[in-house]
Amino acid sequence: MEMLTTASPAAAGTGPPTAIGLCAAWSRHAAELAVPLGAELQRWEETPTTARLVAEGYLVRLLPGRFIPPDMVTTAVARALALGCALGESLQAQHVIAGPSAAWVLCGGPPPPMAELLSPGHRWKLAGVRQRYARLAAEEVETVGGAPVTTPVRTATDLLRFSSASVAAPALAALLEDGQVGTAQILDRLQEMHRHPGVDTARRRLAQLLEGLSSG
Repeated sequence: MEMLTTASPAAAGTGPPTAIGLCAAWSRHAAELAVPLGAELQRWEETPTTARLVAEGYLVRLLPGRFIPPDMVTTAVARALALGCALGESLQAQHVIAGPSAAWVLCGGPPPPMAELLSPGHRWKLAGVRQRYARLAAEEVETVGGAPVTTPVRTATDLLRFSSASVAAPALAALLEDGQVGTAQILDRLQEMHRHPGVDTARRRLAQLLEGLSSG
């Protein structure tokens, strides 16, 4: 397995891992807190060996080819900033961590197979990142270590409306079980959003998830 240097991402190198990005696009506070995370961020080729290291818990895969040791992402602040560091120069000030990525930041566990960002402006194509256009109200975003993350209730409704069942179910279950959001909050928010697309589907999916949790 070969480590890729940050100076030449396409070329193999033998030196130690170095920082890829430091979240300065989000805030100075985020940049300061991200320094130790950026220093531990690593680039590795996507091979069966790296996949095994992830499966066995030796590495956490943040984005394609970008990994960090699991002991560096044990808090919500660390997880939010680790994702920002992994985005490197692609990170924009308007990027808000959302959907399954926001659930991972808030609750931990394995990161989603694809990161998710919301942006009110132009979207760039980023490998391993799903970007959605959205204008968020101030009360729908909270700051975690200087990084913008959708609130638990906004995260929950986005999961129900836009994520696949295989991604939404465990992420939403984690939010509920961790006490980040309650069922009544989600239902109230969906009621307020009754004219938005996907709300009826979201209600049905929430009912199915709650039934599964109660029967389990």
